[in-house]
Amino acid sequence: MEDPEITDLIEGISRGSRRELARAITAVEADESVADALLAGLPETAPAFRLGLTGAPGVGKSSLISKLVPKLIESGERVAVLAIDPSSPITGGAVLGDRARISSDLGEASWFRSIASRGATGGVAGCTDLAAEILARGGFGLIIIETVGVGQLEVEIAEETDQAWLLLSPESGDGIQLLKAGVLEVVDRVLVNKCDRPGAEELLRRAEEMAHDLDSLEPIAVSCLQGDGIDQLVAVILETARKHRESPDPRAVRSRLVRRIRRRAEQEWIRRGLDLAGGTKAIEQLADRVSRQEISIREALDSIVSAR
Repeated sequence: MEDPEITDLIEGISRGSRRELARAITAVEADESVADALLAGLPETAPAFRLGLTGAPGVGKSSLISKLVPKLIESGERVAVLAIDPSSPITGGAVLGDRARISSDLGEASWFRSIASRGATGGVAGCTDLAAEILARGGFGLIIIETVGVGQLEVEIAEETDQAWLLLSPESGDGIQLLKAGVLEVVDRVLVNKCDRPGAEELLRRAEEMAHDLDSLEPIAVSCLQGDGIDQLVAVILETARKHRESPDPRAVRSRLVRRIRRRAEQEWIRRGLDLAGGTKAIEQLADRVSRQEISIREALDSIVSAR
């Protein structure tokens, strides 16, 4: 993007424009380098609390968020939700989309955005951290990040958030197996969703035992259908967010900065290296030579990485 466009986005976000905020995140999804200038121009705000929610498909992540957000807003929070979705193989965009998740308009205090995973395998999109930081600069003090849900433990969410919570349900079939696999060593808390269903008590008991053994946070049982545990969960989130704002963990902040800088450096190295090697045209020519068996793939790679 040109400098005037960046300036317009910064000015719009600073005055609370939701349109410019949406444009900024779209731009960063397409090109993460745009975030460099955006974050340099947007003033830092009070620390936002990032809460990650992960779990297998169908466990109820979106349903839970739809119950939590209105209550968090009623308590005075400005809440943004970043929902990581599978990517379209055609456009690269988010397949599910936020409108399929949340049906009600909760006004200026809420923000819902689907972000395409774009091939990322850790449950979060590459630009998740940058999008969350832009939302924080835009005045959202509580940011919920919902992973794509691939049926496996998605560990990157723990590195992108201040706390990561795992949703299990008695119907998923893999809840106890995940607990046995040491999931509490990665996430901060287990939530047993659909606690009104058969098998929930046993799953909760196992989660409590594991949490006690590992000195982890106490598991919480909830039911989106019956409303059980929702108010308790809201209270826990509000208290955790309050403590985070009063005393942010400097190690977590530094870790995210290291990841952010490293990721951007890797992107720049790749871009500059490919430019030195001749770009897409040169790679296509090398592919033609490999297909004609004139050179091996190893030789093609060596010619790219040794380009000066």
